[in-house]
Amino acid sequence: MKTLPVFRRTLLFLSPIVLVGMMELLVLPPFWQQAVIARPQNLTALKDASTLSYHLTHPLHEVDGTSKDIDCTITYDETSQSIQSTTFSADVMTFDSGNSNRDSHAMEVLDALTYPTVSFASKTIKASANDLDVVGDLTFHGQTKSVEFIAAQSIADGKLTVTGNANVSLTAFGIERPSLLMMPVQDTLRISFKVVFPVQGK
Repeated sequence: MKTLPVFRRTLLFLSPIVLVGMMELLVLPPFWQQAVIARPQNLTALKDASTLSYHLTHPLHEVDGTSKDIDCTITYDETSQSIQSTTFSADVMTFDSGNSNRDSHAMEVLDALTYPTVSFASKTIKASANDLDVVGDLTFHGQTKSVEFIAAQSIADGKLTVTGNANVSLTAFGIERPSLLMMPVQDTLRISFKVVFPVQGK
């Protein structure tokens, strides 16, 4: 009959431990919920607020063209407010320089029917405050080259905005430089972008 007192002493010893465990279950979310909260998510850029542009320099004038029809996604960690990876693509025929004849000629130079898409996929993204050092593969005119550029990110009014630009060589991508009055444009093509994403709780 000594079993009962031993059992009671065991219950008295375990009861604080059980109570603490129950309180943790009530206060803290289950571990699988915590994992879901911390999991990075894929965000898609808002097309009506995002643009991809190019800039060319000719001895006689400057040429700018913009596409508002780009597909861009990022893998984003809201806890650390960090972008872990990104991809984008755009149809080269959607770029508008404000001159239809010039755009038609550009499509010929770019072999747009054969190579209709310009795209990018990141390999690494390193953050320093609001600056991003991005390295990845740019596919343009049917060729893929590694590029590196600096971007900037900011968050306001529930939106994450990322801006930046990269300089690429036309001839490196096998593109013949277009000419006007026997003078070709400079070899450097500057690609600029502004992409806007919706974020929660900001």
